[in-house]
Amino acid sequence: MDRQTRLLEYLTSGEAIFGDVGSRSRNPLLQGFDRALLHIEARFSHEKRMEKIAAVFPKTFALFGDDRDAIVREFVHACPPVDISRLENARQFYNFLISRWENRPPALRYLPDVTTCELAVAQVRIGADSPLAVAKRPTHKRPARNRPSEIRRSPLIALLHTRFDVRPIFEGKWGDISPIERVVPLAICFRGGEIGIFELAPEVFDLLAALDTWVAVDELPNAKGLIADLGEAGLLEERR
Repeated sequence: MDRQTRLLEYLTSGEAIFGDVGSRSRNPLLQGFDRALLHIEARFSHEKRMEKIAAVFPKTFALFGDDRDAIVREFVHACPPVDISRLENARQFYNFLISRWENRPPALRYLPDVTTCELAVAQVRIGADSPLAVAKRPTHKRPARNRPSEIRRSPLIALLHTRFDVRPIFEGKWGDISPIERVVPLAICFRGGEIGIFELAPEVFDLLAALDTWVAVDELPNAKGLIADLGEAGLLEERR
């Protein structure tokens, strides 16, 4: 068991993955293994892991530019895998990037906002595809009578503030627009089979942030029109 553990640690190390020149493990538990075959296995596993991560952060990876290889290498050395799921590996990579950028800000100052939005998009998409979420999708049943209507924030959205307006990047305007620096309250939701990213008025953002439990509509007497709009946009759930 100890030998298996050490072997797995080696296969996820920078030495095994990148085959650094002059780097040789002195661990006696690894003696007798074909290092070339171990390198192939380590490289294959690494590439599969990075494919999962890049699938969550395609825009981030494209914006890395010439720093991409150095960032990936640092990540491998700092963060060995702890889970096989795409989302958990993406979260691990996100936490690594945020920590890295605290000491070495990226050349593109809006890049952390892009990365944060991409992770939120992945979380919302996975939540929307979960069996529980599919089972709870509206069936357009006739509402029960004599029961007060209640609302809450949809669990299939993410709320966040960005320092830059990065929405054009998610609309495909890569080279046309440089994101404007301003605080933007955003809602990311899954509606009609697609992800939507909306800018919200600050008061609407605060309202949605507060609606994490069911609240009677009667308690919001002057907000019927707003509630209808938010429900149509997929940002609210309603029950009777």
